[in-house]
Amino acid sequence: MQRFVLLFACALACAVFLPRQARSDNTIGSAGSTPPPEIYHVVTSALCARLHERVRPAVAMILQNDQKIAKSPPLFKRYQRGTLTGGPDMSQNGDSIYTQTPETRMALQQMSYLVLPIARNIIAAQTLLDDVKLVEPTGNPNDDAKLAQIKRQLLETIAYQSASLDIINGFVQTLQMGDFQHAGEEYLSEMQGSDPNTHIAHETPNPWQDPNTPGLAPNPYSLNVEQIPGLAVGYNPLSRIVDGLAWLQSETQKREDVAGKTIGDVVTLCGK
Repeated sequence: MQRFVLLFACALACAVFLPRQARSDNTIGSAGSTPPPEIYHVVTSALCARLHERVRPAVAMILQNDQKIAKSPPLFKRYQRGTLTGGPDMSQNGDSIYTQTPETRMALQQMSYLVLPIARNIIAAQTLLDDVKLVEPTGNPNDDAKLAQIKRQLLETIAYQSASLDIINGFVQTLQMGDFQHAGEEYLSEMQGSDPNTHIAHETPNPWQDPNTPGLAPNPYSLNVEQIPGLAVGYNPLSRIVDGLAWLQSETQKREDVAGKTIGDVVTLCGK
């Protein structure tokens, strides 16, 4: 992580300032007079400019997501603790994960507060990295290769953060939808009539709009959640979900370290 944070030095290191005296004779003037202003010209390469304009804000959002994702395992544990205080009479469908207590409701609500900020950061960071201007030819093949490498490494990091978001959001949506689905069941007979085969009409979803792809190009490094240890499709105890999140955080960190080293090396070049 320390190497990854080095990118923020790019704001200072990406430009080399060359002073030019305002007066060609280089004289100071009489005592007490105001010294002439100095004019600075900023000289920077295309590589350093793109690091500053696109890579730096993307990294900042990735780091913000690290902090938010790190808040989720304690909330899952808090939810799990809350299920133990509800008692068997409060459990639905014989599954303790659906136990409703003040602690489970509060933990679930706090998890839901993590979803939108993480998703917005992922969308914004990937949008910056998908911008064609990031990898347009700079005139230097080595710089082009470095930019492509940084883009690849950061997209892979984002893919692992997206998998963490999928777990958090999936759990929140599943529990909230379960509550919504079973709420007011005592009124269904009045809504549907006495015929149990009568169904409530549902709006047909738009076949041209995929709600899971908000205008982003598919991330080529997207992670199949089934690959996460202990999270194969099917029922998973809460402890397995927490273990899966810990594994994702570890794998995300590995990829951030690799990207951080690459970025740090390039930022060093920008300072020369």
